[in-house]
Amino acid sequence: MRKGPKIVVIGAGSASFGLTNLGAIMRTEELHGAQLYLCDLNQEGLGQITRLAERLNREWDAGMKIGQDTDCRKLLPGADFVIISVAIDREACWEKDHEIALKYGIIHYAENGGPGGFFHAARNIALLMPVFRSIEELCPNALVLNFTNPMTRICTAAARYTKLKMVGICHQIDFGYMMAGRILGRTLGLSINHDYCFRWNHDPEEHRIADAAHERLDILAAGTNHFTWFLSIKDKQTGEELLPLFKKLFLEQKEFEPYTRSIIETFDQCPTSGDAHFLEYMPFTSNRARGGWERYDIQMYPLKGQDLMRDQMWQDIADMADGKKGIDGLKHVKTERAEIIMASVWTDSHHYDYAVNLPNTQGLITNMDRDAVVEVPAVMGIHGIQGVAVGELPKIPAVFCNRQKEIVDVAVKAMVEGDRKLALQALCLDPMIDDIEVAKHLLEDSLTAFADYLPQFQ
Repeated sequence: MRKGPKIVVIGAGSASFGLTNLGAIMRTEELHGAQLYLCDLNQEGLGQITRLAERLNREWDAGMKIGQDTDCRKLLPGADFVIISVAIDREACWEKDHEIALKYGIIHYAENGGPGGFFHAARNIALLMPVFRSIEELCPNALVLNFTNPMTRICTAAARYTKLKMVGICHQIDFGYMMAGRILGRTLGLSINHDYCFRWNHDPEEHRIADAAHERLDILAAGTNHFTWFLSIKDKQTGEELLPLFKKLFLEQKEFEPYTRSIIETFDQCPTSGDAHFLEYMPFTSNRARGGWERYDIQMYPLKGQDLMRDQMWQDIADMADGKKGIDGLKHVKTERAEIIMASVWTDSHHYDYAVNLPNTQGLITNMDRDAVVEVPAVMGIHGIQGVAVGELPKIPAVFCNRQKEIVDVAVKAMVEGDRKLALQALCLDPMIDDIEVAKHLLEDSLTAFADYLPQFQ
C-alpha cells in the first residue's frame, strides 16, 4: 500500500488555514497515513494547533505522523505538498493601508488592488521569497498551494523568480455561485431567501444560496483572481444556457450588489467576485469626494471585528485541543478545497475544480499573455494540475484583465527587486491613482509606515 504524502503547512495558525482546513485534511481518507508538519512563527499558537491535530489524528484514526517547528527549513525536505497561508499583522497593516490612501482622497478595499494592494503584496512577497527559495532547495518537486493574498501578485512572483510548481487557491468563485443562485433562484425554484443582500455579518444564508446554486448550476468563469467573469451559467438539469437570463434579471434588482449591476448595465458583462472585491481593480468608486461607496452601498471588510474573531478561533482551538469542546463539527465545515486538490493529485482521481490560479503558459486564456497568472477551472491528477482552456475572454473583460496584468508585471518586479522607481511607476499605472504627486506621497508614506516589513526597499 502506498504511504501517505508529506504535507507541510506554513502559517498553520493563520485565520485562512485555521480550524477548517486542518479538520478537512485530517478527515480526508485519501490523505490518511500522511506526515503532517505544521509551521508558524507564533510558538504558543503553533503548540495549540499541533495538539489539536494530534487529538484529531487519534480520534479520527487518521494514522498520520504529526510534527511542528517554527523553522520551515527543518520541515520541508522531501515534502510532497506545501501549503502557504501567511500574513504580517494582517488587520493592523490593512487598516493602515486604508488610512494612508484616505489621506489622499482614495477610498478602497485595500487588500488586492489599488495602493493598499501594492503594499500588502510587497510585505508578503518580502516575507515569502526566502520561503520560496527554501522550497526550491529542499523539496523542488513539491506542489505548492498558496492561500496568501494578493493572490495574482504572489503567484506571479513565484512564477517569475522561482521554478516552483504553485497553484493559487481562492474561494471567491463561490460568491459568483451565490449571485447566480440569488438572481435565478425563483426561476429555478430554489428554496432560498430571494431578498438576500450580502453584508459582512457571517449570515449563513450566503453559503446556503451558494450551495444550492452548486447543486443546480454549472458556472464557467475566467480572468484573474477576484476579477473573473461569467462566461457561462448552465442548468445541470436541462443543459440550458442561463447567462443571458441572469444578466437580464440582475438588471431588475436595485438593492443586490448594485455596483455589479452597474457594470452589467454599462458593459453587458458580469464579474463573479461581487462588489467589494471587483472594485479593487477599477477606477469608478475610488474618488472619495464623489461618494461612490455610498452610492453603491459598498461593504468594507470589518477590520475592527477580526481580532475578536481570531481570539475566538484560538480559544476554540485551545478548547478542542484540551478536550473541552467537541470536534465532530470539523467533519462537515466548508473549506478552501486544499484537501480535495491534494487528495486528487495523490490518488490521480482527476477531480475537476472550478477555479484555480495558474500561469497561462499553455494559453488557457488565448487573449491574455502567456506569462500572466490566470484563474480558470482545472483538472487534478498524478501529473499535477492541468488548467482547462477557456478560449478568449470577451473584449471588455480582456481589456480590464490585461490592464491589470501589466500593472502586476511592474509591481512584482518592484517588490522583489526593491526598486523604488518601479514602485512609483506601478502606483501611477493603477487606475485608482490619477496624480503623480499623490503616487509619490503614497509611496513615501507607506515605505515609512511599513519600513520594518519592507527590507527590500531600505
